[in-house]
Amino acid sequence: MQKTFLYGRYIVALILLGAGLLIPGCRTNPVTGEKQFLLVNPQQELAAGDRYHPNIILSHDGEYRGKELKRYLGTIVERLHECSHRPDTPIDFTVLNTSMVNAFAIPGHVYCTRGFLAEMENEAQFAAVMGHELGHVTAMHSARQMTTDMLLGLGTAAAGSALADTEGGEAMLTAGLVGVKVIGLSYSREQERQADRLGTYYMALAGWDPREAVAAQRILHSDSGNSAGVFAPYLSTHPQVADRLEQIRSVISNKRLLQRDLLQGNGVYEDRWERRLSRLRKVDKAFEPYDKGMELIGKGEYQKALDAAERAISARSDQTPFFRLKGDALFALERNKKAREAYRHALELYPRYVLATMGLGEIALSTDNYEKAERHFKTVVKSYPASLKGRWGLGRSRYKQGEYRAAVNPLRQVAQAAERDKPLPHYMLAVSYDRIGDLRGAWKQYKTALSKGIRGEARRVARIRFRQLSERFAQNAGES
Repeated sequence: MQKTFLYGRYIVALILLGAGLLIPGCRTNPVTGEKQFLLVNPQQELAAGDRYHPNIILSHDGEYRGKELKRYLGTIVERLHECSHRPDTPIDFTVLNTSMVNAFAIPGHVYCTRGFLAEMENEAQFAAVMGHELGHVTAMHSARQMTTDMLLGLGTAAAGSALADTEGGEAMLTAGLVGVKVIGLSYSREQERQADRLGTYYMALAGWDPREAVAAQRILHSDSGNSAGVFAPYLSTHPQVADRLEQIRSVISNKRLLQRDLLQGNGVYEDRWERRLSRLRKVDKAFEPYDKGMELIGKGEYQKALDAAERAISARSDQTPFFRLKGDALFALERNKKAREAYRHALELYPRYVLATMGLGEIALSTDNYEKAERHFKTVVKSYPASLKGRWGLGRSRYKQGEYRAAVNPLRQVAQAAERDKPLPHYMLAVSYDRIGDLRGAWKQYKTALSKGIRGEARRVARIRFRQLSERFAQNAGES
């Protein structure tokens, strides 16, 4: 299977509005020494990163579980961090269990994927990319992007509605959901160039051969060649590979990195890298049928997806996502008992893997066990605030129980994100508004559901109530 490299950027801007009061001011950029106007302080940067962290993990199929490997790689990241311009800022490292070839950072957190690690040939190449990602944080690129988005007015209204009318402890969860709207590869070309220079500088100071940054860039850009069309809107902001290589070579030359006796050992450590990565490479290979199976699920070829899941499980029965895929395929084939067993097995392997909990919720919904469904979906949205599927399940389970007031918040969030041909969330939200007496809200959502093509009995009800409410509002306007 052809892998895709996203020279990834997860910019968490809007969710910062839920992290606390924003106090604008000037901060000194530790890289350039210049004063910058920013709407966020370091504590708010970290709060934003911490809030979005669980969403990142679960949207990438969970964390790759390998304590020794994480310790080894985390030590490399820590060495780079100690050589950075913001060594006192807390940082942690996570390996994401997806075949996507990706690496990125947000304030307080640095990530790479299993697929990315499988592509790297030595420690120095890994250090180069991790240094680049740390460079974005140390140069305050994320804080600048957050400030730009806020000044453009992208966050104020959305975050205001996200933090209003939420029940109990769901305000913070909703703030996390809002952040999904601003995930993107949104650093400028100059910021990318600066991160390239910083990453090369940091890796050299930490003892790795900076020339391997050139090799890392070539590997990653070669791997991304077949996907440029998909990510063109984002990749257009990135420097061309020749430009990036020039940036790396210039910092090596200008700072005399090869003449400063910085190398530790051979500065590459290919043999040690291969020993440490041997298990991950085997696991990565076993994910090939799983990745194919996920594609088949998306195409509606459920029996073939089930066959792919079985092949993946035969290769590695210790990988949680394989059993989630099996459960998804079995559920789609209406084999609920077997699907439930697969989801439960996934949770036995990884209790925090709420993507399997989501499957159990869907089974409960399909069998009219709405209370159990609500419990499952509440677990999902608590652990994975950005999951629209989780909120859709929560809204439906409450709606089916007649808990219309409680259903409004998750249904509204789903309706706001609903695709053009998805009228059902709007219809269910309309009915919920209607039942709790918010007639203006109901009228608007009935109108939207009809415009989006709601069908069957729901269409008949929507047309009647829309007409009745329209006449009522017209009469009230005439009387006034």
